[in-house]
Amino acid sequence: MIEDGLWLVFLFRKQILIPTMARTKAGYYMGIEPVEVADLHNQEAIESAILRIVKKGNPVVPTPQGGTKFPKSPLLKYTKMKSISSFDRIAKSWQFAKRDGAFLIVPYKPRVDRGKEEDTERGEAIPVGVSLETAVHRLVERVLVGT
Repeated sequence: MIEDGLWLVFLFRKQILIPTMARTKAGYYMGIEPVEVADLHNQEAIESAILRIVKKGNPVVPTPQGGTKFPKSPLLKYTKMKSISSFDRIAKSWQFAKRDGAFLIVPYKPRVDRGKEEDTERGEAIPVGVSLETAVHRLVERVLVGT
C-alpha cells in the first residue's frame, strides 16, 4: 500500500523525468536522486518509471539550514541546463499526489510573473480504491495528450 505523498513528472524535450521527491523535516518537498528517465514515445517505460519512483515513497531528509546552500536540482544533470529557471521555462510538469487515499493529478501552468503554479482547474481527482497502476496509467495519458 502506497502512503500519501507527492511526486513530480516533467516533460523535457523528448524525455520524461521523474525525480525522487524527498520530504524535508520542515514538511516541504524537494527533488533528489535517483531520477528515472524515459523516452516520451514509450508509454510502458514511462509508466514503469513512475511506478518505481512512487513505490519508493517520499524519503525524509534534513531541512537545509539558512546558512546551507540549497541543493542543486538533480534534473539539471539530465537536461544539461545551467539553471532550474531555464529548465522550468521549457519543461511541462505535473504533480501526482496521494491524499487521504485518493490520487490527484494536477498540471502546472506558467505564472504571470515567473515560474509555475498548479492549474487546479485542469486537475483531476481519482477516487479512493483505484489502484496505483490505474492512477499512473491515467497520469501518463494526461502527460501524453498534453504534448
